[in-house]
Parts: sequence; C-alpha cells; structure tokens
Amino acid sequence: MGSGASSQRLFNASGWARELRASPLFAIGPSEPRPALRRGFLLAVPIGLALVLELGFDAPTKGAVATGALVNGFPGMDAPARPRAAWQVATAPLVGLAAAFGILTSQTAITAILGLGLIGLLAGYLFAVSLRMAIVGLTVALACLIAQGLFLPITDLGPALLYATLGGLTQAAWSLLVWVAVDRAADQPENAWNARRAREALRANLSLASISARHAIRFGAVLAAGVATYRLLGLTDHGYWVPLTILFVMRPDREETDHRLILRALGSVLGLVLATAVAEAFGGSDLVIGAVLTLAAALSFGLLTVQYALFTAAITTYVVLMTATLGEGAFEAAGQRALGTALGILIAFLAWRLWPNPRSALDLASQPNMGGAKT
Repeated sequence: MGSGASSQRLFNASGWARELRASPLFAIGPSEPRPALRRGFLLAVPIGLALVLELGFDAPTKGAVATGALVNGFPGMDAPARPRAAWQVATAPLVGLAAAFGILTSQTAITAILGLGLIGLLAGYLFAVSLRMAIVGLTVALACLIAQGLFLPITDLGPALLYATLGGLTQAAWSLLVWVAVDRAADQPENAWNARRAREALRANLSLASISARHAIRFGAVLAAGVATYRLLGLTDHGYWVPLTILFVMRPDREETDHRLILRALGSVLGLVLATAVAEAFGGSDLVIGAVLTLAAALSFGLLTVQYALFTAAITTYVVLMTATLGEGAFEAAGQRALGTALGILIAFLAWRLWPNPRSALDLASQPNMGGAKT
C-alpha cells in the first residue's frame, strides 16, 4: 500500500504493523467494503475459470489448480494490480513446493507434525519483516496443511507441485492482465522491496524478547500440536480443520487472537450450515457448485479486512464444497469439521495461556526498530 491515512486505516501491509485487526462482531472494518469486495471479485475470476475447466470437463486435477489460485490470491491482495502480480509470481512456486512438501511429510505422523511445525515457525517469524511478508508465510503454510490433510500417495507429489504452482501463476497472470487493461490509473506509489531492511528486521528479532520470535515458536508449536491431535484421534478425513483453524486465528497479539477465536467459531458454524445445505441440494450440478465456489472465493478475499466472521463463513463454504466435489458427503462430514474447528480454537486458546508474551516483549514491541522493516 502507499503511505498516507487511507492505507493506515486499511492496515499497514508494508511494515511496522504486526496484526491484521479483525472488526468486532457485526461491525465493518478496517477496510471500506466497496473497494475490498471489488478486489475480491477480481481475484476470484481465475478461480472461477479454473473451476469451469476442472469441474465442467471432469479434469484429473479435481480442483487443484483452482485451489492453488485461491491460496495465491492472498499475497499482495491489498496492493494495486502490478505489485500484486509481482508478489503472486514470487509466491506461486512456494505454494507448489509447499503442496509437494505437504504430501511428502504426510506419509507418517511424525513427519507431518514436524513438517508443518517447521513451516509454521518460519511463517510466524515473517511477522518480523512486515504484515505482507507474514501473509506470504501464512499462504505457504496453508498450502502445506491442505496437502497434508488430503493423505495423498507419494506418487501425487509431482502433480501437486505442478498444479498448485500453475494455479498460483494463473492468479499472477490475471493480476497482470487487470493492470494492463483496467487498473493502470489506480496505481499508487509502493515502497520498493528492501532486502537489507528485511535482513536487519530478521536479525533484530532473534530473541525471546521479540514478539515476532515468540509468535514464530508459538505458531509452529500449535500447528504441530494441531496435526498431532487429529492424527492421534484418527480424524484422517477432515482432521486438517484443526490446524486450519489455528492458522487463521493465531496472531502475535493475545487480545487479537482471542477476538478471532470468537469470530472464527461463529463464522465456521454459518459456513458449515450454508455449505452443507448447498452440497445436499445441488451436489449433482457442477454448474451450481462451481458458481457458489467462485462466489465463496470472491467473498473470502473481499471480506478478510471487512468482516472476519463473514470471511470465515466464506472460506469455510469454499473448503467444504471443494471437498464435496471429491466425493465426500458434506452432511456426514459436518460433525467432524465442527469438531476440528472446536479443537483448533481450544489449542489456540490454551497456547496463549501456557506461554503469553512477557511485559518486556510488549514494551520492546512499541519501539520502531523492533516493529519490522518496511518492504
């Protein structure tokens, strides 16, 4: 985002800010709904096109390209089309590698736990650089945990790498097209990527006195605990909802995390009800399911910075309907998804009670040199 009051009111994606603040229940903000929803529907276009090809022609990819496009829609989503495309180009191969890594590590419980824990540790530490870099890390972690949760054979490692990367590049190509055809007039000055400042921020936060470092350890540990929980309980079909919930609610700030826990619970219930109803009523119509998936993706992007509970409902609807296209009964699985969400919320809640930030870390967080480098 460019500097100025409007970008600060949205959220500071280029540095200093650590948290993407969720609006209170029933409130709207911090983003203005109209531009955020417009951006969301633009980002959903390549997802819809991929769904038409994958569902309409019964492609063997089974929604993998569309999901890659969905996951790679989040990096740089706050930026104008040209810098957004740059972030998406850079992140697309990471999404593919994360999907392949997820399949590789999913073959045993111990590798799954350690693998996602490591990805979570690295993703959480990126809050030291900027919120936008943190979103890249969360995107990579999301691709890994989805791939782990599908329990695919090792022979699918190559296709997963290819399809997820292709989906991510499709999103980037669309952003470039939007910039060329539509959004040139909307370009705003962007802070150029500054590798030196990023390295300085990473080095400066290598201490348990740093909120970013503590968040990285906490985030990696609770994601690993989420995987261990669903593996131990035998929730092999829908257990990934446990770490998925953790990924979306955990933030470096306890108050913000607790706030998201409430909104996540409400949004998940709403999304489960909507998705189950749509799947049961229109499960035989690829056209209807594809349209609802595209709408859910658009609302996921558009509502993330507008209303977190509704964002949660939208992303829940997408994931439930996408898994339903793989032949899983939406109604039969609703209970397992609700259980996974509840377990994820409980683990995230306990994590902050067991290892909170000390007062010294909170004091250091107020210092500009600990707030992250502008990128």
